[in-house]
Amino acid sequence: MVDESDQILAPKPPGSPLQAHGGAGTFDGMIEARVASLEADVKNIRENVGDMKIALREAGKDLTDLKVSQATLTERISHLPTKSYIGWWISGGLTVAVAALTVLSRLGWLVAATPE
Repeated sequence: MVDESDQILAPKPPGSPLQAHGGAGTFDGMIEARVASLEADVKNIRENVGDMKIALREAGKDLTDLKVSQATLTERISHLPTKSYIGWWISGGLTVAVAALTVLSRLGWLVAATPE
């Protein structure tokens, strides 16, 4: 058996013991400072979340504007002439020019002359 005088007693914490239903605890000043720090942190978090909400709304508006611009650009591009369309017009224009020059030369209106 162990004698009570042989037991090592744990040191007592400073301050008064815990209060039953008061909620203050043993170190009133320390708890108040910690709670104040937590409240400040929560306030900071709320402000940051508010800023993030505003930034997300603005980004959403920017994305909407970007989608409208992209749709407008796609629509305009769809009305541009294609390479084959441009090629046919150039070929047709060259054919008409060659035909006109040939007719003019056959009629004698285009005569090669040497300068005097």
